[in-house]
Amino acid sequence: MLHQDIKQSRIVIVGDDEAFCKDVSIALNDAGFSKVVVTEIFDLEAKNKPDLLLFSSKVLNQALAQKLDQFKALSWAQRCPFMCIASDDQVAFEQETISLFDDFIVFPRDIDRLGLTCKTLLSISKDRARLEAELAKKTQKADLALVLLKQAERKILQQNPELPDETKENNNIIADMSHELRTPLNAILGFSEIMKQERFGSLGHEKYLGYADDIHNASRHLLGIVNDVLDLAKTESSEENLVITEVSARDAVNETLRLMALLAEESGIELSANIPDEFPDLKTDERRFKQVLTNLVSNALKFTRRGGRVSVEGQYDTENGAVLMVIRDNGIGMSSEELALALSPYGQVLDAQTHTHIRGTGLGLPVSKRSIEALGGDFSITSEPGLGTAITLRFPSDLVVKNNS
Repeated sequence: MLHQDIKQSRIVIVGDDEAFCKDVSIALNDAGFSKVVVTEIFDLEAKNKPDLLLFSSKVLNQALAQKLDQFKALSWAQRCPFMCIASDDQVAFEQETISLFDDFIVFPRDIDRLGLTCKTLLSISKDRARLEAELAKKTQKADLALVLLKQAERKILQQNPELPDETKENNNIIADMSHELRTPLNAILGFSEIMKQERFGSLGHEKYLGYADDIHNASRHLLGIVNDVLDLAKTESSEENLVITEVSARDAVNETLRLMALLAEESGIELSANIPDEFPDLKTDERRFKQVLTNLVSNALKFTRRGGRVSVEGQYDTENGAVLMVIRDNGIGMSSEELALALSPYGQVLDAQTHTHIRGTGLGLPVSKRSIEALGGDFSITSEPGLGTAITLRFPSDLVVKNNS
């Protein structure tokens, strides 16, 4: 007997073959499911979300595949599991098509396992949604603690101006601690990635694969926080040594885009560069410069919707000899109040990014701004809700390598 919650799950069958869909519906009723609906159209934006979607393979086309790809990219709190049901008389399907779905069965050949498969998918879905919610709550508490600690630090420094030396020592402690945390976190990421890909064989129960994915995502989020805190500690420390050399801005941008290409592809975002062939080199710290480019491009990708654009442009001011690097996106953008918050350390932590559901420490922009200023450049940003953001890095003429040709 099915668990009462599972038994009452709303299952939607999407198909245009009335007889086939009716047979599947009857089989589900026999398996204990009482809320089964048949429709010919899959509405990605439907307000009344089903608990489980079953697609007749006969309605599969490129447009539906794109919708399913978008649907699958959502969190488990926003989507439900979905499976494909093919009839006995249909030809074999490509692995690419099968991989679109959480499961794939042939009907009526697999009628005996239809009910069990639906029960398993519904159970996993509920567990993963619950885990996501618990992780979000714990992350929010940790982020809030960071905000409160930073606010307390500012207040103490205002009341005790003689404390900068102690603050610098605290930053050194934070940096050391961050280094200690990064090693085990990278190990967790590596091992969970191996588990996700099942490189050494099946994990067994399907739940284990889902948990491996949750471990990987949580570790990646935590590693991002550790890296951001470490970067902030570095920018606040006057002891960090800059290694100034002549750096090809064009090569640095191309390298950054290669690193971000996979993220852009997975996010469905067009990523491009527009750097003139004769663009001058810069006198700067190569590692720090590339780190800023990577942070800003990554940030732009995170807050740009699927189908959007992110670009890096190089401009040369012939009047005063300055060089400009512009990172531009057409993402969710920010109001003036949100922009002011984003430029303060930890400022974005409590700002709900409802369109992209991306959370972070709120350190990306402050760290990048301080890094560019430490390199002798200027950092400016313009943004508008719904239209996107443009960040301009300006390097004055004394940091530009003169072209002798």
